[in-house]
Amino acid sequence: MSADFLPRVKMGRAVTALLLLAVLSTAGLVHLIWQRTASANVDNVVAALDAQSAGAVRNELASQLAQVSSTAEVIRSIFFQGAIKPDDEVKREFLFLSLLREQSAIAWIGFGFPDGRFFGSHSAPDSRIEMIEIAKAAPGELRQLRLDRYRPIAGDIIFEERLKTESAYVTEGSRWYRKGKDSTEPVWTVVDILPSGFEPSIVLSKRVEAFGRLEGVIMVAVSLRQLSLTLQDLNIPSESKVYVLAKDDIVLATSEPSDGVMAAHLADFPKADALSSAVASARRANSRSVFRTLQQTDALGPIFVSSSALPFEDWRLLTAIPRSTFAGDIDENTKRVLVIIAGIALLAAVTAIVFARLLFARPLARLVQQLHAVERFEHNAVSHTPTLLAELNDFSAALKRMSSGLSAFARFMPLDVVKPLVDGGIEPKPGGKVTDITVLFADLPGFTEMTEELGAGVEPHLTRFLTLSIAAIHAEGGTVDKFIGDAVMAIWNAPNREPDHALRACRAAKAIRDAMHAMPPLAPQHDRVRVRIGINSGTALVGNIGSVERLSYTAIGDVVNLASRLVGVAKENGIEIVLSGETFARTCGRFAARPLGETTVRGKSQSVPIFTIDGTGPEA
Repeated sequence: MSADFLPRVKMGRAVTALLLLAVLSTAGLVHLIWQRTASANVDNVVAALDAQSAGAVRNELASQLAQVSSTAEVIRSIFFQGAIKPDDEVKREFLFLSLLREQSAIAWIGFGFPDGRFFGSHSAPDSRIEMIEIAKAAPGELRQLRLDRYRPIAGDIIFEERLKTESAYVTEGSRWYRKGKDSTEPVWTVVDILPSGFEPSIVLSKRVEAFGRLEGVIMVAVSLRQLSLTLQDLNIPSESKVYVLAKDDIVLATSEPSDGVMAAHLADFPKADALSSAVASARRANSRSVFRTLQQTDALGPIFVSSSALPFEDWRLLTAIPRSTFAGDIDENTKRVLVIIAGIALLAAVTAIVFARLLFARPLARLVQQLHAVERFEHNAVSHTPTLLAELNDFSAALKRMSSGLSAFARFMPLDVVKPLVDGGIEPKPGGKVTDITVLFADLPGFTEMTEELGAGVEPHLTRFLTLSIAAIHAEGGTVDKFIGDAVMAIWNAPNREPDHALRACRAAKAIRDAMHAMPPLAPQHDRVRVRIGINSGTALVGNIGSVERLSYTAIGDVVNLASRLVGVAKENGIEIVLSGETFARTCGRFAARPLGETTVRGKSQSVPIFTIDGTGPEA
């Protein structure tokens, strides 16, 4: 019996039979010994993971708050040693600004003077830096305030504006100043009002003395909003929450505020917030600072709540992690499997593997190899291989027919044009998007006259020109868009991304010009100017242009029109390559070009600066 007359089996029936064999045999045996196997080991594993997560969060938070303490100590030491005087405005400003930019978590670095003056650097929420100075004033009077606003740039800052107004902020009456002045040790306080206005923050203040005399109080503040953002950036399990609490369960920060709002007290969170409710219940049941407990909830099931003491005042770090985060799948899927079930399951698996290999794996592997051959346009490697399954046999035959059709189609559509579009994943439907590209037009000068002189004999010269142009364009990562008579249009940065597309286009133009000059001239009158090229860069609509019946992947727009007209500018100037000022600017000085001044181009209301690439001009 020939291979074409082999009996065919429907793939759906074969797959169904194999699945039924595997599922029914396994399910029947598993149901015989099915039992609930919730293990205490699961709780131990979850508790260990919870402890590790809480420890990691605690260490990260403690590290950031330690940076606040070290920053305050650096300033105190500098003032105490007299390296910089508190009244030295320039040095003091430079010191505060440098430290503030080094510590992204810090919102304020300030200094309060005994006479009521204040000076500080503030990292505003919009990323700007504010230098604020408040003058002293008589009791009951508003104080003069000077605010300098700076905008950070890479490696520096730029002054934007100076504001002078009045402030009701009384430095010596603030909690951080009073506590810092009266204590010889660093003091942490929670304040709502700072010189910038309402800004809930935790503030570390330190007293500064010189020769036994009070010089002032240093303050370093971390915005509670920034502290919450820091907690959100920590690597904690999903569907979990972290809380930083002060005395009496005052909430300093949380990794995920409820409904976008952070409650002031732990008991103020809404009842719908199961994690916060579990933490509040755990706090009421445990008066100790350090504990770990399991809270039952209706919404999330058991929740592990851990409390750790932070080395700052009487703050505590609490984590709430649902048990299902670690053990949900374990609780649902843990089953005890007997040796007999393992043996039967193994037998069923071996049977399924043998049938799958014979019916599916080998035929599909061959089809995959042939599909890759089609993808590489290696149509000679595709052949029809009969298989037992009807669908796979039909698939193989259809693949062979498709390969034959593509092989014939390739004679009309150059592969060098098709492959970049295939690699770029262009969808075969109308549409496009505005893209930043560089466009190159290149044509043969005097091609009409050569055609009249040589007739069909001009074809080899045109073929050589198009061949070397395509090679130069592809060597620089460009895409050949279309051929227009004796001209070729190419684009860069579409469909494949090329950040230096302007430079690549210039290199391709020089390569085309050099290759044309390396060939003997077709005629003496065509010796000096072998090619004319126009290059322009800018934004264009790039994509599949046309209708649902016929599409063309191309670029349209003013940038394309100007590139085409620069070919005519090259002809008017008797040169071979003309590039626009926009293209030259995008090469960033990495390619040598000679300016030609400006020219007026049809369709442009303003003159266009142009450049040329000399034949002897080296690349920079």
